[in-house]
Amino acid sequence: MIIHSQSCNNMEEKEYLGYTPDYIDRLLPKQVFVFGSNALGYHTGGASGTARKKFGAVWGQAEGLQGQSYAIPVDFGKDVRKDNEVKASVDRFIAFAKEHSELFFLVTRVGCGIAGYHDDEMAQFFKDALELKNVSLPKSFVDALGGGEVDYDMDRFIKAQDSGWATYSEALCEIKEGHKRGHWIWYVFPQIKGLGHSYNSEFYGISSKDEAKAYLGHPELGKRLREITKALLDCGNPSAFNILGFPDVLKVQSSMTLFDFVSPNDIFNEVLEKYYEGKRCEKTIQRLGFHEEKLKNQIKLSKLTITKDYTLLLSDYNKEVKLEPIVKAIYLLYLNHPEGIAFKCLPDYRKELAEIYQKIKPFGLNDRAIRSIEDVTNPLLNSINEKCSRVRAAFLPLVDASLLDQYIIIGKSGEAKKIDLPRNLVVWE
Repeated sequence: MIIHSQSCNNMEEKEYLGYTPDYIDRLLPKQVFVFGSNALGYHTGGASGTARKKFGAVWGQAEGLQGQSYAIPVDFGKDVRKDNEVKASVDRFIAFAKEHSELFFLVTRVGCGIAGYHDDEMAQFFKDALELKNVSLPKSFVDALGGGEVDYDMDRFIKAQDSGWATYSEALCEIKEGHKRGHWIWYVFPQIKGLGHSYNSEFYGISSKDEAKAYLGHPELGKRLREITKALLDCGNPSAFNILGFPDVLKVQSSMTLFDFVSPNDIFNEVLEKYYEGKRCEKTIQRLGFHEEKLKNQIKLSKLTITKDYTLLLSDYNKEVKLEPIVKAIYLLYLNHPEGIAFKCLPDYRKELAEIYQKIKPFGLNDRAIRSIEDVTNPLLNSINEKCSRVRAAFLPLVDASLLDQYIIIGKSGEAKKIDLPRNLVVWE
């Protein structure tokens, strides 16, 4: 991967090779987040939601480059597999990547969520991407394709540690003296990628547990890391803050957490116990372990079933969502419009809302109900906000907090409000 790293001397071009990180929440310029989309381009949860919220994915655009993201349509509805179309879309992506060597594409586990593909199945579509220097694939895809060992470019650390302006030898001397002075923290005590914002933190960031293991297993880097870690323990200064200063005291905690994670009960644990009261860096743990386990054990979205008598059921949870008629009518109106409705446009939907209300209560469209419909579609009143709050209150005890936003009516102020729940999970009986 080509990125630019600002050193103390000059701006130099460097290449980093590896798997796509398991957790991506920011990109460098010219990096592109590649994700799986549904055929309608409704980018709601998972990687597609991340692409829309963080990297410029466009609602309603199912394929192609959009901002710093690239969509590949893989989800065509419940139990629908269109392998030929998926292959064609992936082939178009690979051709696009070949034409745009100035960009670097980080392919996520495309198709391995709601679309229902296994990693080994989806990997076959990306076989031709293995040889592209500007494309990284998830480790599971590379393993399935028999791609063998990934070159993590450990030389980038060796070159930095042996450079003339801030060498490993200088770093070791400073730590032994109990006072860090130079600018070498990124490549002597490396952290998990994504914690910092600088080019150096990105370039020298460790992308995964596997790369951390490769670093520790490197004959020179592993030896040096243990040597300087022992020097940190033996320097005689009881305060990590006094030794390292801020923010490097936090960076070393992150580094020790990273290597303790892949090599438990090692010297890295001793540093954490002595200087950090045994506390690990929470953000590092999230990127290394918690996030992966959360993906494996994540509570799945339930289907939302609307029965013939307009009862709302979270059918996979065996729970009923109880809403009063006018609130239920508003909710069903928004379910009917996945593109969303801005509150200021609700007067245009007054007739449709009345028809929905009448289906819920066939003999209930009296004067009071008509006034309620007029009030809730009047953007100058607070009635619609109050009804949305009732929707939230109804779902809150029924679904996991991490999934709540998928089921309720949400949106930024002044923009269209919508229900993000994928419509293939909405069942009308």
